[in-house]
Amino acid sequence: MSRELQSPRADAVGSAPPRTGSRGTLAVAFITLLAIGTDLFVVSPLLPDIAREYGISAGTAGNSVTVFSVAYMVGAPFIGSLADRVGRRAVLIAGLVAFGAANALTGVSPTFAVLLAARVLAGLSAAAVTPSVQSLVGQVAPSERRGSWMAVATAGFLISLSIGAPAGTAIASWLSWRETFVGLGALAVVLAVVNAVAWPNRAGAVAGGARQAGAEAAATLPDKVRAVSVTGLWAFAVYSLYTYVGTGLEEVAHLGTGSVAAALFVYGIGAVVGSLSGGRLADRYGTSRVVVGSLLLLSALEVLLDVAFHAPSAVLIAALGLFALVAYPCLPAYQSRLVAAFPLNTGSVMAWNSCFMYLGTSLGAAAGGTLLSSAGFSWIAPVGAVVALLGALVYSRWALPRRAATVPGPA
Repeated sequence: MSRELQSPRADAVGSAPPRTGSRGTLAVAFITLLAIGTDLFVVSPLLPDIAREYGISAGTAGNSVTVFSVAYMVGAPFIGSLADRVGRRAVLIAGLVAFGAANALTGVSPTFAVLLAARVLAGLSAAAVTPSVQSLVGQVAPSERRGSWMAVATAGFLISLSIGAPAGTAIASWLSWRETFVGLGALAVVLAVVNAVAWPNRAGAVAGGARQAGAEAAATLPDKVRAVSVTGLWAFAVYSLYTYVGTGLEEVAHLGTGSVAAALFVYGIGAVVGSLSGGRLADRYGTSRVVVGSLLLLSALEVLLDVAFHAPSAVLIAALGLFALVAYPCLPAYQSRLVAAFPLNTGSVMAWNSCFMYLGTSLGAAAGGTLLSSAGFSWIAPVGAVVALLGALVYSRWALPRRAATVPGPA
């Protein structure tokens, strides 16, 4: 295991950036990621309405989700590299304006083909916004609280699943799905103005005279991909099971609709609390202890969950909450570690990190579906447990540069 794992503060590398951030900027980051997450998660419950509007099948309407995800994964690395060159604040603001236009176009699309084009633009715009926000938060946060700040920003995205999407769905039932997207577009434009005011001028631009450490100077595309592979493995381990947990609750545990809703609510609470606590634990004990500990506990809980699906419902619901509680500290802790390890390429690294999270989620869902149809639900959790162990091993032995980098402040 790496030497860095043995020293809690070894992740606080180099000199701390100036304290240019504030709780106000952190709140803006939280709301911005909440809006982006809402746009991502609100589409699924609106698909039946979209299908009826254009006279297509629900499966065809689902292509709107696919093109968004593909555009995000393809565009994020290029946009992240652009952000490293021209500044993350500028890319963030431009991305929000484009995101607003894309959602407005989605809401007024006369044909399904135009809607698909609008969702492609929305995916590219989201790829400009999410990594830029994460990079800015990591860069302006006080060094001793970077993990906590990253956790709060990440919580905005997580909360959108349980709060943002239902709110959008409620608007759609009151008005229509078109007004939902137009409203999100208007919100994005407002957030572009708010972000322009909230972030310090030239925030996210690396100082021209910043000293570059050996590991960072040698950072190449393989270095970045190797680093963010940990996020992909984490996402595979978590979402291979979560994608089909509703199926397991109904068909294996034989829970009713109310109990299934309660179980998913407890899971969501555990995810948010786990994410927030992960940041604080990383600041106190070091990111490596939190990342490795979270992955190991995630592996153990996946094994226990396989048993819990045959236990009384109260035990199963508690186990799902505990699963989320131990799984989600990994994400903000590792994001703060990436900011420290790649300070001069934060935009591109966080973009690749987002890509691998999408990739891990997609591959995990695909693997879970294959296991569900061929071997049965009980095989999903053990496979996820093995992948989580692999993630801990990759992090400890292979993922990050061995030499610390100097963390420059904004120009």
